[in-house]
Amino acid sequence: MKYWIILLFFWSFQTVAQLSSKLSIDLYLQLKETPVVDYTEKILPVLVKGDLQIIEQLVEKGGGQYKYGVKNIASVRISLATVEKLLSHPKIQRLEYREAVMHSLTYPEDTVMLTNNNVWDAHSGGGALPHGFQGQGVLLGVIDDGFEWEHPDFFYPDSSTRILYLWDQNSTNSIYHEAYYGYGATWAKTDIDNHQCTHVPGQHGSHVMGTAAGNAGASGKYLGIAPKADLACVSVARNATFLSGFVDGVHYLFSKADGMGQACSINSSVGSYSSGHDGKDLYSQLIDNMLLEKGGRALIQAGGNARAFPIHLGVALNNSTSKTQFKYYTSQEKVSFDLYADTVNFSNIDFSFQLVDPQNQQVIAQTSIYNVWRDFIFWGSIANISQVLFMDANNNPVVLEINIDQYEDAYQVAVRINSVSNLGHWQLTTTGTGAYDIWSDETLLGTSDILENVTVPNYTEPDNKQTIVGYWTCSDKVITVGSYQNRTEAVTWLGDTVSVGTIGYPQFGISGFSSLGPTRTGLQKPDITASGGQVMSASTLGALNYYKTITNNRLDQDGWHLFNRGTSMAAPMVTGAVALYFQCKPYANYATVLQALESSAKVDSFVFVESLALPNIHWGYGKLDVYELLESCLIYGCMDSVALNYNPLATYQDSMACFYTMTGLNTIDNKAHLSCQPNPFSTQTTIHYTLPTNNERNKGTLSIYNSLGQVILTTSLSQNQGTWTLNRGNLAAGAYWIVLKAKGEKYAHQQLIVQL
Repeated sequence: MKYWIILLFFWSFQTVAQLSSKLSIDLYLQLKETPVVDYTEKILPVLVKGDLQIIEQLVEKGGGQYKYGVKNIASVRISLATVEKLLSHPKIQRLEYREAVMHSLTYPEDTVMLTNNNVWDAHSGGGALPHGFQGQGVLLGVIDDGFEWEHPDFFYPDSSTRILYLWDQNSTNSIYHEAYYGYGATWAKTDIDNHQCTHVPGQHGSHVMGTAAGNAGASGKYLGIAPKADLACVSVARNATFLSGFVDGVHYLFSKADGMGQACSINSSVGSYSSGHDGKDLYSQLIDNMLLEKGGRALIQAGGNARAFPIHLGVALNNSTSKTQFKYYTSQEKVSFDLYADTVNFSNIDFSFQLVDPQNQQVIAQTSIYNVWRDFIFWGSIANISQVLFMDANNNPVVLEINIDQYEDAYQVAVRINSVSNLGHWQLTTTGTGAYDIWSDETLLGTSDILENVTVPNYTEPDNKQTIVGYWTCSDKVITVGSYQNRTEAVTWLGDTVSVGTIGYPQFGISGFSSLGPTRTGLQKPDITASGGQVMSASTLGALNYYKTITNNRLDQDGWHLFNRGTSMAAPMVTGAVALYFQCKPYANYATVLQALESSAKVDSFVFVESLALPNIHWGYGKLDVYELLESCLIYGCMDSVALNYNPLATYQDSMACFYTMTGLNTIDNKAHLSCQPNPFSTQTTIHYTLPTNNERNKGTLSIYNSLGQVILTTSLSQNQGTWTLNRGNLAAGAYWIVLKAKGEKYAHQQLIVQL
């Protein structure tokens, strides 16, 4: 049956100059769907971009809560009435409230981990490392679903907790209400030690925290990457406020670290597959601002587990046409998806929708043809079309809604076709020149499935490319982690040796769930991989006890640890590694940390199975190598600020590194002497020396130091007075120091300049 489409536009259209939207689509819909009389009662967590002083004034005047602001973005809780006032102010650039439900980035379904990620020598101080690194003096933060604060892996040897702070954003415990952010409850270490904590732990967060920083206190098994780091955790809400709660959690953890004077490595193994995958939303921008604010901060994000899911549609047009069909979402009674594109890449594309019979691919009905420039008016708000297309056989309306948000230099086009019954598949047809992307899936995004294997001319199939989670995961300042296979077998609680691998995905090869990059803008993601495929770690006491009562292969023989897999398990390995790096170099900024991870990554034959390029969209720059990461951190030099050759960037000092001004030299005998002729020199110089008069023969040395305080040349002195002819040899041009020592004491020094 053919349907006649009734064109009922809610306003007329004309070609106009476009102004970027000042609010997100979800916030626009809150204003549209909430009765005006209820505006003062409807409170939302909102991010606001603009002048922070004006934002704070307007928020407080409207009775809202100004939580904090970084650079030019503030996190606030305000009514819709205040939203209207902010939108009308010329100093306010944009407001965002976005609804995104949190996903724990595990895939449905140790000691090996320490070997695969080359951690042993890092812990023990093997190889070139001066000592072991286990995260001492660094705050390791985790944002997740909850944490088993009573698990022994999170205790000190005296049985007190290693968790210094715990914020449960879901708790209604009024005694420990979190006043600064205005919701949830927080407990400090003393509260937890005194058994005042009422936080309900989560299995996922407990496993993640154990992987990052467990100390094997329960059974002596399954040590984490940073077992001596201090811990702080945020249990974030899974509901529509997830995004704002997450950003508040990042601010909370960095603030706690600042208060203790510590660097902070934060792990996120949660996220949302929605967004434009471009890092241009305010949530991502606010996190970027926090990372830019100072060194000693890093956010490590699990990349996602959508490798096996065709949730992405990427279309590039060159005077051509593309067609793609979407499945009716029965439980929501609609077809829905969001399209994202750079403004320059979508203005020359026309789009329309057709109702198609899935049996014979015949078009039953079709809409008008739209163009974002021709048919939509922005003027700082959301451009909207709401249109009754036709009445179905039962006289129910079929309604098309298109909401377009122009943010930064991009579009979000939200398409909803509402009908009470399934009339067939809805097809998106685009024609022109440009490019766009869509992410849509019932399970992962709560929108319509993109249909595969449709025999229609010019049909574009969905794929599994660019399937990393969205928002801040796509920031160039956030470290995004993929996964490879960790282990293939284990011994269970029942004493059985079982296979825990994945058929078709060998140990040390890429995990069958690990999402692919890049971002929509082409930014390299993931940045690095770690062994997140089949990992043993902590869990809640309730889950551990439950698994002892049933036949299940997930519980380890020790009864304290469970198997899990996902990029959720890979990310905390990198988070722990970054905590060790911060122990070595606490002032390092996000860019230094990322570059160190990339340059120290292990590259083996598995990394090139999927692609010969490096970096690539499967592995990033390769596999995490904790020892090599720490070795790259070492900067030898003098760390004594009163020394003449003090190096503020030095991370390790040997006993020979420092020398001092004359007031800092040994002055027992002022007859010690040192001079060089010529100086500067290019080929050869003569060094004249005189040792102290009370010095024993053959007890002196002359040493040449480079600018890092490293000894590069030493000669023993056979006379109390004499000369040493120094040939340039392999000395590079630059500044050096000659130091005269006797009986283990420094008596004189001289700067030496080598010329080209």
